Amino acid sequence: MTPRSVFAGRRWQLALTAAALVVGFVLAVQVRTERLIETNLQVTSGRLGEVAYRYRQVEARQAALRGRLAELRREIADEEQQAAAGRAATEALAADLARMRVLSGLTPVHGPGVLVMIADSTRPLKPGEDPNLVLIHYSDVHAVVATLFAAGAEAVAVNDERVVGTTGIACVGTTILCNTRRLAPPYRIEAIGDPHALAAAAMAQGGILDELRAFQFPVTVTVESDVRLSAYTGTFVHQFARPVDAGR
Repeated sequence: MTPRSVFAGRRWQLALTAAALVVGFVLAVQVRTERLIETNLQVTSGRLGEVAYRYRQVEARQAALRGRLAELRREIADEEQQAAAGRAATEALAADLARMRVLSGLTPVHGPGVLVMIADSTRPLKPGEDPNLVLIHYSDVHAVVATLFAAGAEAVAVNDERVVGTTGIACVGTTILCNTRRLAPPYRIEAIGDPHALAAAAMAQGGILDELRAFQFPVTVTVESDVRLSAYTGTFVHQFARPVDAGR
């Protein structure tokens, strides 16, 4: 055997030894890893493929849940925006309702205005005179109320009885009926609005108060800085009026 062949044989031996060492090291690492897995995870090496498959399934499920969570968060954000818009609409409706309640007389109000006081005449009746000549009639009270509304009054009350859209003023014997409530003189008519405009209209020459003064009825008109009127406490009954169908 030549030296070259001996050297080549030794090279092969060294290579095989190195390969065997590498394979042995890999096998040792694998065995050690499997033992660690079996010890820590309580899973045999034969079930590692199954565990890996289930792990991938769990990862896929988690990814799907994360996607669903993001979708739900977007839906929540959309609902919050819609709720905010709904709150704005509700607030606007509440403001309109409050305004309508004021206009309908269902809310106590206060503000500058006037106080008109009228009462039966104290003039002695002459023999044979009609007693109605010295009495305040419902038409007089109605005329004063109409004058104040025409002058811009925003709210009116007669003897603390709020005048609303369905209020009727009528005569019942020697008393006046307002909102089904009997009123007796003196009549206290209060109105909220521009005090000077209301006072000017009430005391206008040729107006109802001017006529009452001419027949010696006690009449006073006072400008007030803060008139307070109670809310209408009656009911609204409509026999013929119906809401308009929005679809028509």
